[in-house]
Amino acid sequence: MARPKKIKVFLDSNVWFSALYTDLKGSYPSLILRLAQEELLELYFSTLVELELRYNVQKKIPAKEKKIDILLKGAKRLADVKFDLKLLDKLSERDQIIISTAIYHKMDVFITGNIRDFSYLLGKKIGKTLILTSKDFCLNYKT
Repeated sequence: MARPKKIKVFLDSNVWFSALYTDLKGSYPSLILRLAQEELLELYFSTLVELELRYNVQKKIPAKEKKIDILLKGAKRLADVKFDLKLLDKLSERDQIIISTAIYHKMDVFITGNIRDFSYLLGKKIGKTLILTSKDFCLNYKT
């Protein structure tokens, strides 16, 4: 029997940060990373996501700075893309670039912990990309 197609998941920088902050234990972001390690998902990020992650780790948890490369290993980097979409106008320029990148590259799911800014998009699909929180993804994930 053929293996089912892996879900393509783009993680916002705050999801990577949360996984690192919790030492990859007991959080929804760490569960997502575990699913990827078990090859049930394909994880993606962009250059801007990595830059935000490095900045926030350096500023808030500098002792974990060396773990970033290990954290991102196995995930695939996508080129940042920005396109104009009226629905994204409420977001900051950076957030528009990050979500545009996921949409442009036809990710199945875009996961963010930024509930404040992305609240009006959560649970919605833009093109092929469904926007969810880590918790919503984990509670609804099916293999």
